[in-house]
Amino acid sequence: MPRTTVVRGERIELPNTLAEIRAALPEERREEFDKVIYETPLDQLERRALIDWALPPEAHEDDDEASRRIKAGDFGFAQWTDSDGNAVPR
Repeated sequence: MPRTTVVRGERIELPNTLAEIRAALPEERREEFDKVIYETPLDQLERRALIDWALPPEAHEDDDEASRRIKAGDFGFAQWTDSDGNAVPR
């Protein structure tokens, strides 16, 4: 079953295997991917593969910006969504 997420308002389908994740990476990141994945404990493998490697760079940029704003005390920007990407009232 494909996994999807919403990044910057657009629903995207994530790679579904380690091979697909690796193939989607720029060539210069594949060696690092191999090292990290081969050393990751099995109980953490799915989470690390999806969060650290399968998400596009834009998702990480958005997370970094959200973290900065939360640390600064700004909570008014967050748009909460359900798993289908629909806005959830606060």
